[in-house]
Amino acid sequence: MKNKKLIPAIMLGIMITAGCGKKETVQEPRNPEDIKQEVIETLSDEPAFVPEIAQVRSICELSTVKCIYHNVAYGIQYSGTGLAHVGEKERRFMQEYDCEVEISYPVDQISMTQNGTEIRISLPEPNISTRKLPESIDQYSYIEEPDQDVQKNPIRTETIMEAVELADENMIDDIKNNSSILANAESQAKYLIENYIRQIGSLTDVEYTIIWEVEEKDSSLRSE
Repeated sequence: MKNKKLIPAIMLGIMITAGCGKKETVQEPRNPEDIKQEVIETLSDEPAFVPEIAQVRSICELSTVKCIYHNVAYGIQYSGTGLAHVGEKERRFMQEYDCEVEISYPVDQISMTQNGTEIRISLPEPNISTRKLPESIDQYSYIEEPDQDVQKNPIRTETIMEAVELADENMIDDIKNNSSILANAESQAKYLIENYIRQIGSLTDVEYTIIWEVEEKDSSLRSE
C-alpha cells in the first residue's frame, strides 16, 4: 500500500491580502464537510486507506513510560580469607542513587487482525528496563561503617556495584507488583493506538470497533 501522510486538521479562517492603494480581497471559509468529502473521494481512487500494523507498532514505540526512582542499595564488605586478612572487620554500607525506569512494549510481538470494521489488537507483556544515573552516585550519597585503625578492610567498588544490581532487581520486582504503573503504561499505549484508528475512520467515514486482547500477566514479566 502506498504510504500516505494525511493531516486530519482543518483550519478555518479568513485570508486577507492587502496592499497600498489596492482593494482588499476576502476568501470565504469553506464548509468542513465539503473538504472531508473531497478527501474521501480522493481516497476512493487509491488503494484502501485502512489501519496498518506497521503504524500501530510505530505508535506503540511512542507509548513508552519513563520515570525516575530514588533507590538505596545495602551491602556488606566481608572480611577476606587467609592469613593476610586475619583480624579484618566486616563493614556494612549503603549507597543511594537515582535510576531511570522504562516500561515499553516489544513492538515485534504486537499483532492486529481485521474483520470488516472489527479490529482486534493483542498487546504482549511489557519490558521493564533500568538505567542508573551516574551523576547521582557520589561520595555524598554513600555511608559506610567505620573501619578499624589496624588491619583495614576497605569497601571495594565491585562490592558496591553488586549491591546496586541487587537493589535494581528488587526495584523491578516492586514495579511488577505495582499494578498502577503497569496500568498507566497499558492505557497510554491503548489511547495512542485507538486515536490513530479513529483518525483513519474519520478520514474514510468508517466507524471501527476495537477489541483488545491483552496477554495474561504472570510473575515472569520481561526485564532487561
